Amino acid sequence: MADYRQYFQAVLRPSSDHMIEEFFALSGRYSNFQKETCFIRYLSRGNYGPIMEKLRLWQEDPSARRSGYVFVPALARQPDQTELANYVTLYHQGDCQLPFHFENNILEGVFQAQFRHTLDLFRQSRGRAEESIIRNAAIKLLYWIDLYFPQLFTQTRAIRCFPKFACGGTVKLPEYLFLCLLYQMGCDVLYVGRDQDVCVTDPDLLRLSVLLEEPEQQQPQLRPAEEIRTRPGVSIPRRPAEAPPVPRQAPPAPAANGQPLEYTELAKLALSVVMLQVYDQNDQCFKTGSGVIVNQSGYILTNFHVVAGGRYFGILLEEEQDVCYTDELIKYNQDLDLAILRMNKRRAPIPIWKDSSPLVRGQKVVAIGSPLGLFNTVSDGIISGFRMVGERSMIQFTAPTSHGSSGGALLDLYGNLIGIITGGFDDGQNLNLAVDAKTILAFSKGLL
Repeated sequence: MADYRQYFQAVLRPSSDHMIEEFFALSGRYSNFQKETCFIRYLSRGNYGPIMEKLRLWQEDPSARRSGYVFVPALARQPDQTELANYVTLYHQGDCQLPFHFENNILEGVFQAQFRHTLDLFRQSRGRAEESIIRNAAIKLLYWIDLYFPQLFTQTRAIRCFPKFACGGTVKLPEYLFLCLLYQMGCDVLYVGRDQDVCVTDPDLLRLSVLLEEPEQQQPQLRPAEEIRTRPGVSIPRRPAEAPPVPRQAPPAPAANGQPLEYTELAKLALSVVMLQVYDQNDQCFKTGSGVIVNQSGYILTNFHVVAGGRYFGILLEEEQDVCYTDELIKYNQDLDLAILRMNKRRAPIPIWKDSSPLVRGQKVVAIGSPLGLFNTVSDGIISGFRMVGERSMIQFTAPTSHGSSGGALLDLYGNLIGIITGGFDDGQNLNLAVDAKTILAFSKGLL
């Protein structure tokens, strides 16, 4: 049987600092029977939430589906028993009848040859393997081909736009070889792991892909106001004992007459301020902080130094006993000390200040956060100054805050968010700082 692979060869795109951006933006050149193709193993660490959010957009975008862009959180496992017999029938000790076909004769020939080559790679990697093991691996490949190839290769005669496939989950040898088969067919491939690489040890196979690793996140030097550390093996309770249930109350409506709100009305905005528990890879809560709901879709604005180093996050909401958990870190900027999480619950957001008249010293403000774990404490003070800390434009204010207030809300008397509480000075009294609203709006552009 002729080997058509000489007429179509995938060439691995070399590693670069912008390879993830290239995966999303570029289709790769095809010339002289060679297709430049991405095959990336990406250990995303603190960037896991944003990259997964970007991939999920493919599922909602009709143009992405038409182009053959497919994202699955994890490859499907085994077919059910009713389907299994069909794939067993397709397997004939290596001479398999494939469940997908290209109209283009060259691509069909390449597909047939690459499938046989993929089974050969499995045999070589496993060493001596029983026929039943080879058959099981082949059945998995046939199942994934049947499931994913029609979604990816939407054009089977002349491919004008090569597909892209991204997945997460646990990837062992059969899964990795399926990704290799996609790569050899010219499909750009991205595997996203949080901290764990694919479970493959064969160095020859691993050389077929490029490993990219995000660096470990470092804590900024500004004194964090969020830290409440626990002893090893001790987790923070599901809801702080110091925070009894509050009576249900509606958030205040904006003042129709343009007058400032009463403090009792401003305190109701605590319904849109949350307490954050930050968990490590051992499922231990090692610090807490605060966050502010800024979008109807469950987006929570907080400080980067609150979420830095966290594997996932617990979110405590007023009037709810259960903790809402999320690992979706949508966006962050270490220099601005800002980050956005997303939860699957919906609450009314706090509007961000957009007044054309400037904030002034002496202006009264209200702070809402969870200092020392005291859930959604409300305090008041004044703006005492405006500072630049690195690239951050900061509001200095006197409303009392403590460790745990970081990420909380700094409000004007009209219920607008004018800043995110960021830190303070241990050696001074009521010398506290918040990232200002203009910086917040620039950071969160497109998300609000």
